[in-house]
Amino acid sequence: MFDTAHIHPMLVHFPIALTLLGVLMSTLRLWFPNKCHYPCGEFILYFATLSAILSVIAGNNFTPNFTEPLLAHAKNVHSTFAGITLTLLCIASAAYIAKHIFKKQTHLFEIAGWIFYVLSAISVSITGFYGGSLVYNDLLHLQLH
Repeated sequence: MFDTAHIHPMLVHFPIALTLLGVLMSTLRLWFPNKCHYPCGEFILYFATLSAILSVIAGNNFTPNFTEPLLAHAKNVHSTFAGITLTLLCIASAAYIAKHIFKKQTHLFEIAGWIFYVLSAISVSITGFYGGSLVYNDLLHLQLH
């Protein structure tokens, strides 16, 4: 039987991997505009944002609550950083979309989008750290008792 609590752990790897890869690609395009002609990082950003939305929804609706205070606190921090990550990814996506709408400020929107993209990569790393701590500390806790 399929357990809905497994949906979030299956989805969370996509925004982490896509965000980190996308930041790398966007950074290369920003530093080497003559060699990196295609906006791969921008396209990856849109998929990272979409996967982050799905991961946050799955996390809010399908993950169990912890009764132990330490794990409950870690889950709250994890959820907070997930919200921060999602917000930063949405802002970065909006900036990259704005560069196509407002053609005269293309470079300004690209730099702003890149900054929020980097911040979201930092935030998604922190979110992943707390998520991993929840999984492995919870498993360790269950094995000890």
